[in-house]
Amino acid sequence: MDARDRSPIRNAAAPAAAPGIRLDDVRVDHPDGTMALDGVTLDVAPGEVVAVVGPSGSGKTTLLRAAAGLVTARGTVEIGGRDVTHLAPRDRNVAMVFETGSLISSLSVEDNIGFGLRVQRMPDGERHDRVAAEAGRLRLARLLSRRPATLSVGERGRAHIGHALVRRPDAWLFDEPLGHLDPVERFDLRHRLAREAKEQGVPTLYVTHDPAEALAVGDRVAVLRRGRIVQVATPRDLYARPVDAFVAAFVAPGPVGLLLARIVRSGRFAGLQVGDRTLPLWHRLPARFEDHIGTPVALVLRAEDVQDGATTDDPDVARLPGTVVSTEFTGPCVLAAVEVRAPAPDCPGLEPPPLPAGTTRLVVRLPREHPVRIGDRLTVAVDAARVYAFDERTGRELWHPSDLD
Repeated sequence: MDARDRSPIRNAAAPAAAPGIRLDDVRVDHPDGTMALDGVTLDVAPGEVVAVVGPSGSGKTTLLRAAAGLVTARGTVEIGGRDVTHLAPRDRNVAMVFETGSLISSLSVEDNIGFGLRVQRMPDGERHDRVAAEAGRLRLARLLSRRPATLSVGERGRAHIGHALVRRPDAWLFDEPLGHLDPVERFDLRHRLAREAKEQGVPTLYVTHDPAEALAVGDRVAVLRRGRIVQVATPRDLYARPVDAFVAAFVAPGPVGLLLARIVRSGRFAGLQVGDRTLPLWHRLPARFEDHIGTPVALVLRAEDVQDGATTDDPDVARLPGTVVSTEFTGPCVLAAVEVRAPAPDCPGLEPPPLPAGTTRLVVRLPREHPVRIGDRLTVAVDAARVYAFDERTGRELWHPSDLD
């Protein structure tokens, strides 16, 4: 059986075959011979936005460039029901927006936005109406007569997006399109892009380095790592059921805590042995985990799943005393990183902070009025039913909290 048939992306809900975007076993090499994309297979249905996210160097922009025909790729690229693998970019009928996209300095904003329509020989009146309508939606109507040099960075970015949205291509390809916009503009425009994709039925690949933006804008999210797709899922499923430790940590809203543990059994139930403490797991251990009894597992704890030990009287949690090493005020809450005496896992996809042997760092979300300071002693409470457990050797998931509901 081909290795791709065992990939978690084969289990993700994917749209039925349609004239959208299809990448099948796409591979791209760097000039030095190393692999940039390694067998990427991905489908995007008409009107669907698939957000592509991953760390720097994971292949996000290369994937978009392969779809656009800007790099030489092996495998198959289909757009709009056509095999475009060997077609030049101009023959693929796609509209692409780069983070550093530029406008033609000698043309007005109106002519920049409508440039593609002029190339398509659209009648002047229809072109003007379409550009005016899109400019109004992008809050550019009063700037149509201006030249790019007189615009702010954000205004130039919106004009560049307008150049893509005003067309009716077979696909939209967005590469960090909102990177230069302020937070309010990003919030407004990313939802406008998604709405227009649905209204016009245009399949859309949306590359971002920000997991929060990917979860917000994508109908589905594809997570890339080292040129391969690790997981494709809806935002809710991706967050709740990550397939490995890397995804669990990467899509978390902030730093995560890591613990090395062993699965132990007590009668019909199980627990997690962390150092000299046991985190009780008051559930029957699913049969598929029997082979992991006594083996090391990596626990990933998001800040929202760690409690302040001083404010909970739950007898089923394990309390780990530690020292606060950093704090971050976010507005709604305070995130406190607490160094505790417990082992950290050595697990693929996880990068524990450099700490003394036998210690690890947990992050707890505290009320914004909490007076916590660096150097304070703070006891954190960990509920075994709220942790994400992964095989320490492979990084693959063993269970999620939802498995134990």
